[in-house]
Amino acid sequence: MDLDEYISRLKSSSATPGGGSASAISSIFAASLNSMASLLSTGKPKLSAYENDFKRISEESDNIIEKLKALSNEDEKSFQGIMDALHMDKADKNRRNAIDLAIQNSVGVSWGIAKISIHNMENALFLCEHGNRNLITDSITAAYMAYATVHTSLNNIKINLKFQKSVDFKAEELLKLKFFMETVEFIMEKVKKIESSVIP
Repeated sequence: MDLDEYISRLKSSSATPGGGSASAISSIFAASLNSMASLLSTGKPKLSAYENDFKRISEESDNIIEKLKALSNEDEKSFQGIMDALHMDKADKNRRNAIDLAIQNSVGVSWGIAKISIHNMENALFLCEHGNRNLITDSITAAYMAYATVHTSLNNIKINLKFQKSVDFKAEELLKLKFFMETVEFIMEKVKKIESSVIP
């Protein structure tokens, strides 16, 4: 992924890439910061009890980055899928079903980004609690970047659900959103407490 090219596309008049794709990139930066903080926490005698955890986070972050790259592209495609369905002839009896399926696909992509990003938040919190103290602001930054991604993903899900005709699908997704957001806020509150204790 060429960052300059991506930014040029993002700031253009094209509807894609948009917020969902951009938020995935934000979470990629969060994973990159987690990787850096974990690598710079390894080999420290005072942190030796967490050596395996630091290695795990470093390896996970590499995998997360690749998954988010793919999901960023998928987000663009899923949005285009919704647009294509909406532009179908209104007389086409398959149009409504095509719209619902496109929305469900987009919701699935947004969930993928959100679930990976909450794991980014968990790793950032662990590094805030146990990692190299010289990098704590980097770990806090990672948590906030991943948190923003989660919020963006969940907002996209909520917006898409407004246009979903399947009542059962909508109800199930809204329930999942409620419990997921509770977990997200619980993690972020822990990060904020650490932040307030180290930053005047």
